[in-house]
Parts: sequence; structure tokens; C-alpha cells
Amino acid sequence: MVISWSDYLLTAFLVLVFYYAAILLIYYRKDIKHKLLPAKTPVSKPPIDSVLFSSSSQEQGRDKLDAASAAPMHSLVDELQAYVSQSGKEGIEKEDLTHGIKNLLLKYPDIQGSIFQEGITNLIAVIAENSCDVHFSAEELSDLWKT
Repeated sequence: MVISWSDYLLTAFLVLVFYYAAILLIYYRKDIKHKLLPAKTPVSKPPIDSVLFSSSSQEQGRDKLDAASAAPMHSLVDELQAYVSQSGKEGIEKEDLTHGIKNLLLKYPDIQGSIFQEGITNLIAVIAENSCDVHFSAEELSDLWKT
């Protein structure tokens, strides 16, 4: 059986076409699907603050957050991160760290009881563990907010 150059090139071309089609379908299946299907109305995603700092016990009908109401929260987050990071470098004890965090929280009384309190509490637990290797219990975290 003799194979001509044209048969060889045609077979090689078809094999390559099937190979690249399979690769495209495997890795770009979702992109191809979105291109071929008619566009649906885009679903609006909730703001990231509402996802991070919402709790089930709070009302859904509260006023929307704006930059002015969230500004103290951002300032507190920045100060907490800086303080805990510096405390980790200095090797401060857990009691001193707790006292320093309480003092920072006292500077922002409007955050206590707000929708941001749960998120800030979770942030304190995470950054204290990562930066200072200090583990707070749930009771200790709730005591941070008490004056």
C-alpha cells in the first residue's frame, strides 16, 4: 500500500484540526458556551461589604452603606492591621495586645453594634493569629468590645 503526499498531508491536517478542537473544547468550554448562547440579563452582584459584614439577625431593609458611613471602619481596619503587625514584630504578650486592641476599638465607638462589628471581630482573630500567633476565643473576642 502506497500513501501519497496529498493523502499524508490531508490526514495530518485532519488530525491536527481534531486535536486543537478537542483542546479548545476542554479548556475553553465555558467561553465558547457564552459566545454561542444568547446573552442573558446580567445578574447584579451584592456589594462586597454586604456579603462580608452581614449577619442573619440583622434586618435586610437597613439603609445602604455609603463611603461616609464606611470611612471609620476603614480607618479602624488600617490601624488594627498596623498595630497587630507591629506587635507581632515586637513579640508583645497577649494581655498587652488585648489592651491595645481595646484602646483602638474605644476610639471608634460608632462601630460597636453596627453591621461592621462582626467583620472587625473576625479580622482581629485572623490578623492576631497570623501576625502574633495569638489565638483568641470567641469569649475573648466579644470581651474586646466591652468597655
